[in-house]
Amino acid sequence: MDRRVLLSLLSIGAAQALIGCSAHAAPSDSAVRGPDIAPTAPTTAASASATASVAPIAAAVPGADAGPLPSPVPIPAPHPGPAVVVSHAPGRTRQIALTIDDGYDATTVAGYVAFAQRSKIPITFSPNGAYRGVWDRHAEVLRPLVEAGQLQIGNHTWTHKNLLHETDAAIRADIEKNEQWIQRTFGITSRPWFRPPYGAHNHHVDGLAGELGYTRILLWDGSFGDSTLITPEQLVGLARQYLQPGTIMLGHANHQTVLGLFDQIEQLIEQRQLEPVTLDTMFGTSRAVG
Repeated sequence: MDRRVLLSLLSIGAAQALIGCSAHAAPSDSAVRGPDIAPTAPTTAASASATASVAPIAAAVPGADAGPLPSPVPIPAPHPGPAVVVSHAPGRTRQIALTIDDGYDATTVAGYVAFAQRSKIPITFSPNGAYRGVWDRHAEVLRPLVEAGQLQIGNHTWTHKNLLHETDAAIRADIEKNEQWIQRTFGITSRPWFRPPYGAHNHHVDGLAGELGYTRILLWDGSFGDSTLITPEQLVGLARQYLQPGTIMLGHANHQTVLGLFDQIEQLIEQRQLEPVTLDTMFGTSRAVG
């Protein structure tokens, strides 16, 4: 799948627009990639999984499991409960949520950090701790934005494996290891927000996440389509199609195409009088509560 030829925007259509995260498998990973529509519970048809280019997972770094650094906001204990799947803003609203996953390309991550600083637009990042070598260098810049509420951090697992192929113990460990890194790096909890890699989840996976305090399973209903390398014209076309009131927009900090398009995306948001917000603002959750 990682060698397939990119289709044109017209042939991609809605299915391409709703693809999820790109595959992050080490060469030894033999996990079967999911279909274009992720296996979900019957009520979660809005989720979609991706089949895309392979990016090597960074090796675990010594000290990755160390406890959190001091934070001005006390990190709350987990609040286990039933997990609710969300893919669109509640009610009628002009709000949108820009949600950016992964982060294996250092230049793209740096571009998103600079965009957040310059534009002041709220963004929810869901990074994988396997790429901590990329994200950690921006911690001093991102922490104040997180503390101010402009940026939110969600949990996307440490390794980005398809959880439908993992044991219960492996799922818990993958989520918890990423949470430990998020606390240490950004001084905040990612609970209760969890985005399953590829959008691949079911009632059982949701239940395990809920037991850890991740009671909001985050999907999406619009995408920049950039889990694979696409052209600027394709990305802008998808932005025009899906940046609409109430959209939870999915993007990835993996490919540099978006770097030259931030101004166009910002102008589109302004022209349509959309209100970018974090998930906390959209759904009334709180980092102080978790």
